[in-house]
Amino acid sequence: MRPLPLRARVSAPHRASNDVENDKSKLSSELPNAPLSLRKADASNTRAPVNRSLSVTRKSRQGTDEDVAELTTVAHKLVRTAARTQLFANQGWNHAKSLRGDDVRIESALKAAATRKNALKFRASPDSAGEEVLDLPAEESSVPHQIPTGTFVEIRKGSLTTTGIVIRNALIEGRNFSVTLTITGHVIEHPESDAGLVSGPCQVIARKPSARVEILKQLREFEREVANAYSGIQATNLNLYDLVRSKDLDEWSTVTVPEAAKLIVRQRRQTVASLFAMHRYLMKHSEEFAPQISTHRLAQTFDVRPLSHLEKLRAVKHMIRSASPAIDAFARKARSIMAVNRQRRIESWDEPPKRTVASDINYTTEDRLILDVLQHALRRHRDVVTDPYALIVASVLKTLQVDADVIDTVVLREVLIDLGHLAPWEDLVSRRKEYELDQLPDNESPRVAAQNLIVKRNLAVRPIAGSSQPLGPEDFYPRDPVEHLRHDFGDMPVYVVDDIGAEELDDGLSIEEIPIRAGFGLDTCARRRSHCGHSTNARLCPASIPKGDDMLSLGACAKSGKPELVLTFSFKIDTAGHMVDYQVRPGFVRNLQIIDYDSVDRLAGFPNLKPAQPFDPGCPPNITTVTTEPIHVQNLRLLADTVTRHRLRNLRFSDAFVAVIPYARTSIVEKPLHATPLCYPKSFRFTGFPTIKYQVLSQKIQEAGSRMVVAECMKAACRVASRWFLEHNVPMLRRTSKPPVCLSDPDAFSKVLEARDPDGFVDFYLAQKANLHVPPVEHTLDPGMHWSMGVPEGEGYIRVTSPLRRYSDLVAHWQIKDALLRPGASPLFSREWLTKYGPEIKEKERVFKEAERTHYAYWTALYLKRFMENPHTAMVRPNNPLDGLTGTILSHSFVDRQGGSARTMCHVPVLGIKAIVTLPPGTIMPDIGDSLDVRLSDIQVGLGSKVHVLPK
Repeated sequence: MRPLPLRARVSAPHRASNDVENDKSKLSSELPNAPLSLRKADASNTRAPVNRSLSVTRKSRQGTDEDVAELTTVAHKLVRTAARTQLFANQGWNHAKSLRGDDVRIESALKAAATRKNALKFRASPDSAGEEVLDLPAEESSVPHQIPTGTFVEIRKGSLTTTGIVIRNALIEGRNFSVTLTITGHVIEHPESDAGLVSGPCQVIARKPSARVEILKQLREFEREVANAYSGIQATNLNLYDLVRSKDLDEWSTVTVPEAAKLIVRQRRQTVASLFAMHRYLMKHSEEFAPQISTHRLAQTFDVRPLSHLEKLRAVKHMIRSASPAIDAFARKARSIMAVNRQRRIESWDEPPKRTVASDINYTTEDRLILDVLQHALRRHRDVVTDPYALIVASVLKTLQVDADVIDTVVLREVLIDLGHLAPWEDLVSRRKEYELDQLPDNESPRVAAQNLIVKRNLAVRPIAGSSQPLGPEDFYPRDPVEHLRHDFGDMPVYVVDDIGAEELDDGLSIEEIPIRAGFGLDTCARRRSHCGHSTNARLCPASIPKGDDMLSLGACAKSGKPELVLTFSFKIDTAGHMVDYQVRPGFVRNLQIIDYDSVDRLAGFPNLKPAQPFDPGCPPNITTVTTEPIHVQNLRLLADTVTRHRLRNLRFSDAFVAVIPYARTSIVEKPLHATPLCYPKSFRFTGFPTIKYQVLSQKIQEAGSRMVVAECMKAACRVASRWFLEHNVPMLRRTSKPPVCLSDPDAFSKVLEARDPDGFVDFYLAQKANLHVPPVEHTLDPGMHWSMGVPEGEGYIRVTSPLRRYSDLVAHWQIKDALLRPGASPLFSREWLTKYGPEIKEKERVFKEAERTHYAYWTALYLKRFMENPHTAMVRPNNPLDGLTGTILSHSFVDRQGGSARTMCHVPVLGIKAIVTLPPGTIMPDIGDSLDVRLSDIQVGLGSKVHVLPK
């Protein structure tokens, strides 16, 4: 029987100039010390022993090692070398003026730099070797170069600083590096993130062999200007901190470098030198100002510490310097509390989690100051500036007799848990101030109560239709503004497919047979939902609209006999899987059928692909909710067949692929978990621990079966939205991405595509060896290609399926509804507004991805650590999942440690985690994809959780 054409419907609820480029090419030939190749040229199997004198070793083509410069991060030894010269703003350059004196001195410095090669090599300490190189956040691998060639940069590590000019950029294993000529004459490679401040391009034209001398002369002249500007800032009597801090003693504020300069430097137009000087001033005063983690380099934004934090920090610092007896008194009390809490946690190891206030523990004012400072210190910190809390924390923990070789946030977390001021299950990601997450339970939180009150009040009492009184920012419409445009889908079944136990349902699918040539229609209804993303124990970010009432969950209206209000994105698919027609319209749906993914898989005949559970392989399967009505079975099978044919068609006509690698996910039964409010006046007693479910998934599991069907419907809806906006000439932001770029072998991309299986999957290590750079996703008004989604150039992709979870989707819904109500009128959101909003979307997405990655790394590391330290389990476990582990090499980069050993990143597939593997001296460097037997050696649970393994 010939398959009928298909119609589907998806519904969702309401700089470099030519001169600079010439300079770059000339500089490349005139700077013999600059790197000529920053990546492996081919996949040669030739291997060499560890070179103990290099900071980073990369596998390279045989016979070309002498031409490949060593990759170094700008670290302590480099900046110490720079610091020994006159780099400080208040010193200047102290020498007598003479004819060509500067040229002679610079030439001498260049010769000296060439003979002191070892001065630039970084040999990290055993405890921090190469963490920036090895533990690369996933999102950084797709960040484009932001520093143009010829740009002045200030490179910082802690309190040490050097300046230079960027002469080249490079991608090294997916990470952006710059090659910079420093003021001391050295040519160095460093991550772009080490450049704390950048200015406009340097207009030095390299037309002669003395190009480097010319650049350095300009660098030193610029440093003099910065020194003079810094002196002018210091000479003012204005207190910048008092001008920019929050009036609320406990609230943070922000300030940018230009804003600070405008307040202090009384000039109509700020010079580059004055901005550099102001940036140096802010960096030096790290007690008051902290560079923002995500926006410091691009937006030059600093967080301004609350006055209460600053006063407490200085008070505890004074107590330490004056050897106050209060420090020892606190230590005696704290050591007793810590011992009791440790024993309580061991005794209640397997009990359910519980938190009670320790009302019998009383603190003095000095005790509270110390505890508050310790809690303030448990936060992320950029190592480009001195941490004002570091010495204080180390001093206090020393008096507590904490047994640790290195005092870091991992140790501080354990101390706060022992003191009863941090729950053992506390999710440190949720405590980040930039997420503004509430640490109190919903029933105790004033913020949640205020949000729920707004929703409840407006749902109960709405403005009167036709009233002349304008709506306020919290008011709902008195009636549905597009009610007259809604299409009634009658009793058509809508299948709400989600995980078992899901509380906030948003996506629904339906299919209907049409008795014409275009045989079937496919509907996907996405009801407005009130969360930003699921996590192990809580939401990762606040909802764009508060939950407030059950009416905001899909199915609530249908239960009370009312129709669900949806916005439908319909598309017609022919027998070959092509999308040949589409439609967007608001509608009503009434007949909801809630069903879980596993049940759909069974009814549709999909393979039973289950996540691995290495620590609980005998766990019983989930209880499914299989429906037995023939009409639903027929619809779901037809739906699966339709979407599968559409997906395979898209795969044949695109060059997208998905690299498959196992990854761990955790979930908790006991929700919500009560966190510990920051700086709570009382200590807590914690017993037990939540039950964590540890699973290992892969893309083949998450992008197959019923999950694939739902995902493909969502993708189709986003494509329909873009087509609709184009047809109606209404502007909207689209997500675009370009195909991967080959960094070495020009045929690498084609080879990866040839290795795709019928479902578009490829081996992760094959893709990793191909050395491909995947350009980042951009947001543009033009209908560009979205490579990873298989969307061709000219069609575009607009997210519209989660208007309560993503504000950008809500903007798209508003734009559509306004265009439907006012066809031909000026759009609700102009092109100018959308263009300015695009970077904000990109930043929010980056922050969320980083939070999600850190969140799951934290919980997997915490699970593994508890499994290894369980005091009630026998030392020898039968079928121990940690026995017989293998690690697969992920990277070509190897960071030397003291003693000749080397570190690199590997992946442990049984556990689905990345780990740092330390290789013993003399080890032959493995290639990407090589496996070795390993064992867990150390697990660090903290702000940046890490797992360390050793070869067996």
